[in-house]
Amino acid sequence: MGKLNLAVDPQHSLPLYMQIVWQVRRLLALGALRPGDRCPPVRQIAASAGVNRNTAARAVAEMRGQGLVRTRPGMGTFFADRAPFVPAVQRESALDSAIEALLIEAHTLGVAPEEIGICLSRKLEYFARARRERDGQST
Repeated sequence: MGKLNLAVDPQHSLPLYMQIVWQVRRLLALGALRPGDRCPPVRQIAASAGVNRNTAARAVAEMRGQGLVRTRPGMGTFFADRAPFVPAVQRESALDSAIEALLIEAHTLGVAPEEIGICLSRKLEYFARARRERDGQST
């Protein structure tokens, strides 16, 4: 795995360790990080994000708890080969909550409902293109 570029914002309402987790989740979704890739050591994560090692260790522990990484004794920590199993009811509930948060945020920003679909389609295409490029299938 190449260098992990992370940027955390101490002024953000999300704790620093969760910002790291979120960014890793995003990189996995984009395909910039691949299942089976070695997770960088805590020291490297801390240096990349500009945080102390305890914060980076907490991020790795959170990723482990979420099933994003797995530790292989004597070998290191690796990004999970597959997404953790989440029952359909929990998956649907989590997506509903995320969509509701998106709709509330869009309303707060004054975004028209029809714009949300356009923005979502654009982001879906961005993620699909990034994954194709990662796989050498550029369009």
